[in-house]
Amino acid sequence: APSLAAGAMMSFALSLDDLVLASFVSGPGSTTLPMEVFSAVRLGVKPEINAVASLILLAVSLVTFLVWFFSRRAEEHRKKAIQQAIDEASAESWKQPDVRRPKSLTAV
Repeated sequence: APSLAAGAMMSFALSLDDLVLASFVSGPGSTTLPMEVFSAVRLGVKPEINAVASLILLAVSLVTFLVWFFSRRAEEHRKKAIQQAIDEASAESWKQPDVRRPKSLTAV
């Protein structure tokens, strides 16, 4: 799941750079975000462009951090559950008598 989220974020970031494809694919009268950014840069960088770039960077960074945080937390819970299962299994094995040894040897 983390690899899918990382791939989605990378494809989103790379799609912002693909101006030629966006201009061919978009219909008449529609303006995509890469086309809007490119036309604004040609006319001069406005504060809105800086704000949009900052928001995109913040959103991608926040999603990346959240995916990392929750995957790390899930991994810790998984390790705890495995260790608890191992501890319970070893405690149960100490309580059971050893059936491999004959009773005559255990009485000695």
